[in-house]
Amino acid sequence: MAKLLLVVRLLALIAAAALPQTVESAPGPPTASVQNGTFTGLHLPQLNQDLFLGVPFARPPVGDLRLRHPQSLNHSWEGDRDATRRGNSCVGYAGFAKGLNMSEDCLTLDIARPAQAGPGDDFPVLVWIYGGGFTAGGSADSRYNTSYLVKASVAMNKPILTVSINYRVGGWGFLASQEMHEDGASNIGLFDQRLALRWVKENIKAFGGDPDKITIAGESAGAFSAGYHLVSFDGNNENLFRAAILQSGTALGPSVNSVEQLPTSFQPIYDNVTETVGCSTAADTLACLRQVPFEALNDAFAPFVLTPILDGKFLSRLPSKSFAQGLVADVAVLAGSTTDEGTATFFGPRGTLHNDSDMRGFIESMGNGLERGTVDKLLELYPDDPSQGCPFGTGEMRFEQHGLQYKRGAAIVGDSVIHAGRRATTEYFASRPHHRRKPVFSYRFDERPWNGVLELIATETPVFSTHYSDVCFFFNIDPAVSQNDTNWIGPYPDYHELADLMSGSWVSFVHGLDPNHQPAINEKQIPLWPDYSLGGHNFVFRASGSHVERDHWRVSQLSFWGTIWEALKT
Repeated sequence: MAKLLLVVRLLALIAAAALPQTVESAPGPPTASVQNGTFTGLHLPQLNQDLFLGVPFARPPVGDLRLRHPQSLNHSWEGDRDATRRGNSCVGYAGFAKGLNMSEDCLTLDIARPAQAGPGDDFPVLVWIYGGGFTAGGSADSRYNTSYLVKASVAMNKPILTVSINYRVGGWGFLASQEMHEDGASNIGLFDQRLALRWVKENIKAFGGDPDKITIAGESAGAFSAGYHLVSFDGNNENLFRAAILQSGTALGPSVNSVEQLPTSFQPIYDNVTETVGCSTAADTLACLRQVPFEALNDAFAPFVLTPILDGKFLSRLPSKSFAQGLVADVAVLAGSTTDEGTATFFGPRGTLHNDSDMRGFIESMGNGLERGTVDKLLELYPDDPSQGCPFGTGEMRFEQHGLQYKRGAAIVGDSVIHAGRRATTEYFASRPHHRRKPVFSYRFDERPWNGVLELIATETPVFSTHYSDVCFFFNIDPAVSQNDTNWIGPYPDYHELADLMSGSWVSFVHGLDPNHQPAINEKQIPLWPDYSLGGHNFVFRASGSHVERDHWRVSQLSFWGTIWEALKT
């Protein structure tokens, strides 16, 4: 009888094992509870991720809050607040505003995380600050889709969260004048970023992030912004981030305008705007601007490019002086640039440089009263030799359709605006006292867009490895999603291998402050990327084979710019 019972039990177990497993019901929408209330996000089953979109980090900057520093949220709510749709992008201009839904009410951020992450997971966090010349951009720009970075991080067993923030640009974010300064309303866009970082620090744990492992990152104006956060408030970063990734931009380079320069720099723009919208005769022109209909003020702002200034608060001195005085946040840094930065249409002087006289006038226009000896030295460092011009490595080609000395001018612009600042920044951090030194890594991206052009950046030859050409490789968006987008990597397998390498390196740096993450990709060995403090090396990203080089590339030219930054115009 006992044997019979044993056989029955065994048959029952076998039958149970053969039955289909119970399918668990799909999880409910993701939620996260922060100081002000609870957000309900969106689950992406195809990527196994949760998104929280359009999350406000400040009060809407409208009405009397227009043209003021951002104000923290001052209310809470009951129940769940929807976070399944992206918020509006801040009002911008020119190409990088194309396709974005824009509004004054724009101070939101987007979060992507591995599915079901939550308090206690403590994943490192990447905060993305978009570029766009402080004139346009938005977290909703499809070229900045961070989901594929999160996907890569999970595959690497180095999971991270990503946060993309919005900040005001153009006149809405960087209008400057004596009136704005006296009202304490300068550098609005930078203060937007700072408040977003404080919000992330205070709330990201609820989403599964580690508030002590935040990396800020940006490209172009986003990288300039990240650089300014390194020197803001005398280098006090409030422990808001432990690392910074600077792609084609740093705090160093052409100086920001000082308050003393306002009468000759931005004040005329302010006066033009007030005149255009009918506020010039008002007793309080700034109060008047806050009441002007949106459409009228938007049209008045449109013609002008505005950038950060030395406001005595966020930026109290020239960044070069902050570096000289050691008033810089002690954080880990990964910084780099593209080889041919100067070929970007808005950088490179196309059609204006034909002879030595043109070149001298071009250099003189870059500074506030550059001494003759300085101009002569720059002409010596940048001779009329096309083999030394930008795009580099193109020999005797002159691209004379843009001027016989175009390559000479493109080299000057790329070096002064981007390359010299990158080199000086990595040298500074590598030379910190041992007890204060954090990891620092440098790179040079040396690959051209797959089809030879880059929409909105350089659509006419020469392009080569131009400004912004590395962005699509970093985000590494699935080709099925991005093929019709300007952020498409291209159809070549070696380009996709390069994207895997670059995005994996960034993920690894965010996760553990070291971009070295794998020995090979498709059996191609990846060289070790050394810390810059160990001899000063760049990691060179190239589809035909990435490698490491000593950072002697254009050392004479790049070093010289550091001696005259304070004399350069924005």
